[in-house]
Amino acid sequence: MLIRIISDIHSNFDALEAVLADPPGSKSSATFCLGDIVGYGAEPSRCIEKVRDVCDIVVSGNHDAGVVEKIPLYRFSRPGASALIWTKTVLSVKDKEWLSSLPYSAEFDEFFLCHSYPADPESWVYVLKPWQAISAVSARPDSISLIGHTHLPGCWTADGNYTDSVTGNFSKIRLVNTGSVGQPRDRDSRAAYILINTEKRTWEHRRVEYDIDSAAEKIRNAKLPAILWERLYKGR
Repeated sequence: MLIRIISDIHSNFDALEAVLADPPGSKSSATFCLGDIVGYGAEPSRCIEKVRDVCDIVVSGNHDAGVVEKIPLYRFSRPGASALIWTKTVLSVKDKEWLSSLPYSAEFDEFFLCHSYPADPESWVYVLKPWQAISAVSARPDSISLIGHTHLPGCWTADGNYTDSVTGNFSKIRLVNTGSVGQPRDRDSRAAYILINTEKRTWEHRRVEYDIDSAAEKIRNAKLPAILWERLYKGR
């Protein structure tokens, strides 16, 4: 079975469309979303509609929770909070109800899905250090955890070793970060997602070019903070 994993779309519909059109991913049997559908970008409703249409499993990210007031705005950066305030004004009641209904975690076969930190999905901890990875893996010893949140694609072993290799197998890997569709932060501006082959037990991080100019212009037109479109070009 081929599974396509997406995360951290952040209202960037141009990037989302490009990822979903990527030929290898279009052959997948299922698509899972690890949250942060909204926030930062200028097309939250279109992203919600597309994710609802194509994704078989969706979990909540902190920005999804923030826009429906499950998380206070002070826990976000100033540009992030500004974007959430704006997003609230453009989402329909139906969109907000759907975001509010999303679970913080889910399971599929040997995989545990959450947005941030498998040891405590509602804590929104960024897994960036070996001890955090070890703690996350220890909390789900019988699972391979799939996460987003940091916008940095990469994988961790049970003993806290990290790799940003593009492909690999699950012989030692226990924690996989998909990277970000809509706002990469690893100095690669291309949209990121991951493909998992459950039969071969392999993973592949993929990068896709998209129309950054279009996404940036929409953010400018929405009068959102400039950093939210400027960083798209820098991938950070």
